[in-house]
Amino acid sequence: MSTKLWRCVLPFFLLIMLATACMLPALSPTALPTVPLPTSSGAQTASLPARCGDGICNGPENPRNCPADCAAQTTKPVHAPTATASVPTAGGAVLYLGIMVHLEKWPDDENQDSFKRHAALVRAYADLFEAYGARLTLESKEFTEGCLRWGDNVLLEMERRGHGIGVHADIGGERDYDCNRFTSALRREKEQLESLGVTVRHVSGIVSHCDWVTAAAEAGYLFTTGQVAYSVMSLPLELRPPEYRDCRNPAVCHQTFPTDLRDRMLPWRMRNGSDWLRDDREGRLVLLPSSGGLACMQEESDPSGASVKQCDFTQEDIDVFIQQLEEALSYTKPGQVNMYYVFWSLGDPLDPTLLERWLQSVQPYVESGRVQWMTLPQIYDEYIRWEQGY
Repeated sequence: MSTKLWRCVLPFFLLIMLATACMLPALSPTALPTVPLPTSSGAQTASLPARCGDGICNGPENPRNCPADCAAQTTKPVHAPTATASVPTAGGAVLYLGIMVHLEKWPDDENQDSFKRHAALVRAYADLFEAYGARLTLESKEFTEGCLRWGDNVLLEMERRGHGIGVHADIGGERDYDCNRFTSALRREKEQLESLGVTVRHVSGIVSHCDWVTAAAEAGYLFTTGQVAYSVMSLPLELRPPEYRDCRNPAVCHQTFPTDLRDRMLPWRMRNGSDWLRDDREGRLVLLPSSGGLACMQEESDPSGASVKQCDFTQEDIDVFIQQLEEALSYTKPGQVNMYYVFWSLGDPLDPTLLERWLQSVQPYVESGRVQWMTLPQIYDEYIRWEQGY
């Protein structure tokens, strides 16, 4: 192309580029989970800083979603998702909904009849959820050994049917636990579950006074789920919320944390256990924050019953769940990985009639396109796609 022709074309080309940029939707800034910082007198001071507006272009920030911090910097642009990614853009926001099921509290590793009953329940629940286009995320403890010992690989079957699989370790919660054993113990759990032929990328049940973040990352896990208030025990004393400053064990401090639902809507990366409330782009472990127990929704909504040890699954729990789902939808924004999930422990079976009623109550939100069922590994995958886009 001649120099004269290029000089004629260039202004027109730049005008098109400018018009296109103006039409692109700006992504909403994302918020860090925050906790009040206690002072020596017990009073609360300012919260931990949010990402956008702190004067530092870091983490998920870029010139498009946080021009206040990043306007003068050149970073990788946010690309529209490919056809295979389901992170919404300008067309509207979607909330990813999950259900985490802990396979625990049964002697499945020692009693074959117990294992058979448990296996039948897992298959029955899977059938029910699949009928509504939903999938479970099964996090296994004693059930793993049962699959190996009794020759019925239920978990591999579940993975092939589209359900998520992970480890429920339940390790590190004792105040006298030897932190030097943490990584090796978590690695053994991962390797045992992987021996069934399933893909294992995440673990729950690891909140501890030890550095649970580093222990899980060094054991080979990529993300963690199901954190509760006891997780703050790995923070320095001065950063712990006063009400959880001296938790005796996870059972005592089993409340949903972070407390504010807005702070549980987005995944984030953690560098270590002493600073895990801050999103760190160099962190090796991703947290998918949990929003409480399905069978305990009503009890946990009552401040006086926030740490109840036993819950009955009732219509009231479904009602409170729908209220919280509506609240989560009010915080959902385009261009970010919006997530919300609850859990139950199997453990105790849930009334199948009530469970189906719960699924039916969610169905209108799914059909409207505002909510999408996901396994927790699928939510993690969406988060990785999102990370790679900024």
